Amino acid sequence: MPISAGRRPGRLGCAVLGWLWLLMGSATAASLQVAPTSLQLTPRQNADALWLTNSGTTPVQVQVRVFEWRQDAGQDQLLPTTDLQVSPPMQSLAAGQQQLIRVVRSEPTPPASQRAYRVIVDELPTVDPRRSGMQFVLRYSMPVFVQPDKDAPLQHTLQARLTRLDDGRPALEVHNSGSSYAQLADIGLGPANRPQIIHPGLLGYVLGGQTMRWPLDVPAARLAGATFSAKINGESAQTPLPAAPPAR
Repeated sequence: MPISAGRRPGRLGCAVLGWLWLLMGSATAASLQVAPTSLQLTPRQNADALWLTNSGTTPVQVQVRVFEWRQDAGQDQLLPTTDLQVSPPMQSLAAGQQQLIRVVRSEPTPPASQRAYRVIVDELPTVDPRRSGMQFVLRYSMPVFVQPDKDAPLQHTLQARLTRLDDGRPALEVHNSGSSYAQLADIGLGPANRPQIIHPGLLGYVLGGQTMRWPLDVPAARLAGATFSAKINGESAQTPLPAAPPAR
């Protein structure tokens, strides 16, 4: 299902998120590529760019949108925004063509705190009644961070605890009381110098001042009393996640 403004889209923690939609159409694989996988705008930087590439042999139609990114009740939430504009918002890419997409700030004044957005790039399905089979189209979701004035301190401060989702599954809850986002990967159990990795690869982001929850595909008995660690913001070493106080 496409993400609509104001709806919670589920897990959007990945730097790039590709969803495959199974639709009636040709049996060709999706060919849209997007780079870079995230954008960081400095306090005085008013624009940046994404490159879209059609690496296939047929034209593709592309839609680009931007949303404010918040986190509420342990989930990502995308909201309408006029803070950023994308140009062009719609584009047809011929086979082998590249297209520059500008991401432009509407307000040039540096924000008082770090702001988070997501640019959603959708490859649109082609409609051809003469074709049958499956058509795979991609959705990409790129984080965009606008940094505050250089005098504002930026750091993440994390605490983690084991909790349960409404369906009873165990989950990792991470609260970030700091002023900057934290990207978490390779979640481990036990000492940070020799952890047992229970979630290899990227888990997601927790924004400054926000709380996120992720389900853990691990038996609850193994998690009792566990300590957690993660690789934060692309660092090569595991960092312990301090235990949060028990929920009241």
